[in-house]
Amino acid sequence: MMLLLLHRVVGVVAALLLLPILGRCSNFDLDVASAFLENNPSGSIHTNNWAVLVDTSRFWFNYRHVANTLSLYHSVKRLGIPDSNIILMLADDMACNPRNPFPASVFNNAKREINLYGHNIEVDYRGYDVTVENFMRVLTGRHDAGVPRSKRLLTDERSNVLMFLTGHGGDEFLKFQDAEEITSNDLADAVEQMWQKRRYNEILFMVDTCQANSLYGKVHSPNFVAVGSSRVGEMSYSHHQDSRVGVGVIDRFTYYLLETLEHMDSSSNTTLATLFAGLSFHKLQSHIGIRTDLFPRSLDQVPVTDFFGHVPRPILAPPRTPSAQERRASHRPATTEARAGGDAIPEPVQRLASVIPRAEGQDFRAAIRAVVGMVDP
Repeated sequence: MMLLLLHRVVGVVAALLLLPILGRCSNFDLDVASAFLENNPSGSIHTNNWAVLVDTSRFWFNYRHVANTLSLYHSVKRLGIPDSNIILMLADDMACNPRNPFPASVFNNAKREINLYGHNIEVDYRGYDVTVENFMRVLTGRHDAGVPRSKRLLTDERSNVLMFLTGHGGDEFLKFQDAEEITSNDLADAVEQMWQKRRYNEILFMVDTCQANSLYGKVHSPNFVAVGSSRVGEMSYSHHQDSRVGVGVIDRFTYYLLETLEHMDSSSNTTLATLFAGLSFHKLQSHIGIRTDLFPRSLDQVPVTDFFGHVPRPILAPPRTPSAQERRASHRPATTEARAGGDAIPEPVQRLASVIPRAEGQDFRAAIRAVVGMVDP
């Protein structure tokens, strides 16, 4: 919690250091900044969202794993994350498989209402390019010089990252291509490198595989929350099959995730707690696992769109001409000692402080007083 508080204070300090300059500009309206902060009740300080969506299985009988991944791909795009912020990895091309009775199509439901492959899909890693090495390089940013930007996870310390993996797994491992494995230690090491290199603000890790909950147990990096589809010793099951396709078309975990996601839009206030509550044993026939000990926020205060949606931007008001009184006030001398006083914080700064989350108000005001005392316009 102290780490998160420090992170937020740094953002506030940066804003305050600009106030003496911005306060003299006729087109600066602090109400815009205040409104932006007031519309962020979850307390998250991220400025961009990214998604890494990975199908690790090939072969026709694993059709459902491709459908799982494409289902999440369509959900995050619909909720506002652009293709430029999505890394999509598909280990097999089911749309072009000769066994597919519906060429160039992938469906996640026997009713075949939505073609997940469609005409607007950007696959970044396909077929034999979906390897443990390439996945680790995506997370850590350790690419060869020739790898294009479209295949890179270009995140920073203000990025919220959604990771979704699906395939065949076991106790502390997940298969890639039925030829190699990523282990829980590999994943923990990659996440720690991301944290040390300031490549994320928060991570939501989701995995749909057998014994999924064992995959994230070795992670110890901050701001990490995880959910898996099954306990150690449990299987994860498909939901139903399409008789024409001849195999299962979606897994239960993903199917019931979509049950919530498909009723949301980009302005939805649905929380992660609500999303996870829909994943009961009665529906999945397995027990999900939720890990929150590394995550500073309560899940009932975290909107799903903090990871699945776009980050809203403030709409700046048009420039306005200051009144004569405002012009005189902007040139009025002020002493460092006066501004450092408890009741002498400038009114614009007080307004900015008033929209900081109430539970931590006193700490932020103390930081603001300290900074204002150092700023001399």
